[in-house]
Amino acid sequence: MEDIKLQETVSKLVASRDFLEEAERLMLDYVKVNPNDVDGWARLVILETLSPIEDYERATKYLNNALAFHKDNLLFFVLMLFFSDWYLGGLDEKLVRKALELKSTVNCEVSSILSYILAWHYKSMDICKFDSLLNESIQECPKHVTNFTDLGMHYLGKGDKELGKKLIRKGISNVKLIYIDSNIDYDPLDIVRFVNERITGVFMTEDTYHSLNKLIQN
Repeated sequence: MEDIKLQETVSKLVASRDFLEEAERLMLDYVKVNPNDVDGWARLVILETLSPIEDYERATKYLNNALAFHKDNLLFFVLMLFFSDWYLGGLDEKLVRKALELKSTVNCEVSSILSYILAWHYKSMDICKFDSLLNESIQECPKHVTNFTDLGMHYLGKGDKELGKKLIRKGISNVKLIYIDSNIDYDPLDIVRFVNERITGVFMTEDTYHSLNKLIQN
């Protein structure tokens, strides 16, 4: 954020989790006056995902506002897709078309994330497309975790234990950070951290890591 003092104030309010509404008010006032500050919008959006707020509809509203000023911001669009599909009832055709169009113009890592989110969009409608898009995500970026582990669990569910375990093993080998008590100190409003934790999976909790490891035992 351009206003470092405000960022420090907001961080202190967020750290206690008892003053999130006050932090939200400060951030809203800030972006109204400084709509060109990308990080300001990003922090406001991620703030809405924190407990006890966890208001993904409002987070999406702020993303729409942010995209009016930063229409080419790929992380904002990625979060729009993710929130819509996972928390707000699914993707509409306009978002699906936009994601498919972007896939041919963005870098491989972003394209991989788009493929991953689209895979989950299609899972309940076309399981073959789910499989195909997860494989596409892996081909586009073999450094993520969830594209491998979700496809691996899919194959385990089909009874293909050898391939399923192989994919999960490859996925967890890509983990960059495991949250444990000694390294839990991180910026909760960092949009890149959010994407790495909630979408690509390269950051994960110790419990999640252990549960995935159990799947490949024996």
